[in-house]
Amino acid sequence: MSEGAGEHYKGYYIRTVARAVNHPRDGMTSLFEGTATVSLDPGSQYHPIPPDQHLGDDQVFGTEFEAHRYAEKAARRYIDKLEKGK
Repeated sequence: MSEGAGEHYKGYYIRTVARAVNHPRDGMTSLFEGTATVSLDPGSQYHPIPPDQHLGDDQVFGTEFEAHRYAEKAARRYIDKLEKGK
């Protein structure tokens, strides 16, 4: 598991996490799932992005980097939706 450095977007802070979703053996490749949380205050509790913001199959990636990138994009879409609702 690895955590992203944290991003700032439209006044929100984004934290991403990439987790291995399989345990490779005998030459298998690791697969990673990316998740994100958002907060208005970097020191406060982060709120997970609702599951409907995740898009299913393309949520699993071959590298941690790709998983972090996907999670960050999902967080930005979520923040954009929050901003539209204001």
